[in-house]
Amino acid sequence: MVQKKTHFVLDDFVPYKLVLTAERVGSRLAELYSREFGISRPEWRLLAAIGYREQVIARDLSAISSMDKVKVSRGLQGLEDKGLIQRTPMPEDQRAALVRLTPEGQELYQRMVPRVLEWEANLIDCLSASEYRDLVNGLDRLLRRLDEL
Repeated sequence: MVQKKTHFVLDDFVPYKLVLTAERVGSRLAELYSREFGISRPEWRLLAAIGYREQVIARDLSAISSMDKVKVSRGLQGLEDKGLIQRTPMPEDQRAALVRLTPEGQELYQRMVPRVLEWEANLIDCLSASEYRDLVNGLDRLLRRLDEL
């Protein structure tokens, strides 16, 4: 167990470090998908979520992508305008739509995944294998802890 702190230093505050790291990673990756693939950060998150699952109900994408409904809606519209996704109303509920990648979206997904994995490898190559494992395990534990709080 970590020893309880008795004073506050922002640079040592774990929530601050997590937000700072997440924002920097997100911004750098957003530069990559914008420059190389012509899509925005929300569009990438949706493309990745849909591509991983092959198809998904649109209303589930907020929870899957950790984005609010407005961002999801705008992101889906952007992907649809670019011809990368197709929305099909579900027969049992016309308000719900099933979203899947078009052949163009699938091709883009297949090109992007190796590129973002390469970017991730370049980011984490400063960590040893055990440090990487500890980082991933620690982040998973923090996510579970947040569900408990």
